[in-house]
Amino acid sequence: MSIPLLTYFCEYRKDMSERAILWSDWLYLYRHRRELTCLDNILHLTHGKPLSLSHLLIAIHPADHRFTGVFQSEGDQERCIAQIYQSSKMSSAQINYLLAPTRGDSHCLVPLLEALVKKAGGWGAKQVVAEVFTDSPLLPHFRQAGFSVLAQQNVYQCAPPGQARHQRSSGWRIWSSTDVTGMRNLYYTLVPPLVQSVEFLSRQEMLGLVHYTSKGDLQAYADLVYGPVGVWVLPVVNPQARIEMTELLEQLLLALPDLHGRPVFITSRSYQPWLEPALCERAVRVLPAQALLVRYMAHRQRVKTEFSYPAFENGNREPTLPIASIESSRE
Repeated sequence: MSIPLLTYFCEYRKDMSERAILWSDWLYLYRHRRELTCLDNILHLTHGKPLSLSHLLIAIHPADHRFTGVFQSEGDQERCIAQIYQSSKMSSAQINYLLAPTRGDSHCLVPLLEALVKKAGGWGAKQVVAEVFTDSPLLPHFRQAGFSVLAQQNVYQCAPPGQARHQRSSGWRIWSSTDVTGMRNLYYTLVPPLVQSVEFLSRQEMLGLVHYTSKGDLQAYADLVYGPVGVWVLPVVNPQARIEMTELLEQLLLALPDLHGRPVFITSRSYQPWLEPALCERAVRVLPAQALLVRYMAHRQRVKTEFSYPAFENGNREPTLPIASIESSRE
């Protein structure tokens, strides 16, 4: 199916004050490119800044939904511009980047976020995700738009291994279909249920790595995303692993294939605090802490049962039914 490139960036909506981006807005966006806030941490670390060539080229995918919205009040020269997209592999939509006025009391940001959420709902997304620095002035606006903090994450930049990668053996290997059951058990054990709706077992970008003990017990797995400017790694590690965390992460860096000098960014979520000391020891740079924000499209509610079945709910047999074996009833 052929979709023109103009469809991704120019979709006019005259029935509301929030509108899709125009070509004149792209000039405004380019002039203020240094003020852009990237809200997709993985895409930023692997493909660079939002207006870089590698970042723009990834937007040309016919199976993905993408929308860039603008909110500009009458008589105001400042504009709020944001882009949201949904990958065909994911059930959640992700806010890519945001350009907001320099003043912190901007009144155009919340309506724009609401318009992006409405757009994602039309795509069938179950939730909208964004990653914001914990000390960012944008955080109160996201809360006002209905976003809530799901988890906190820290990103550690690690230098790619040098000559030692050819001299030392690693316990990590590329996963296969036989590893999925063990990975799923570890995933359901460590990842909180609320986070599972946003962070899946794998982003399905490429095959990741798994680590087993000599007895065949799964100790950890790592989800990988490769890009032109960096490699993103999310390890999920059993806190009772029979190997030191520092050694486990060192072997993980040695096992990463085809780095070609690209920096490695290892992400640690707040539900895995046992990784922090080892990552701090191994990292060459620690990025500022970020909050993982989510806005749900629907809220779960308890439904009152209209009919009760006490015979099945209390665990006792129903006394009105006779108990007879099948053989005797046939006789």
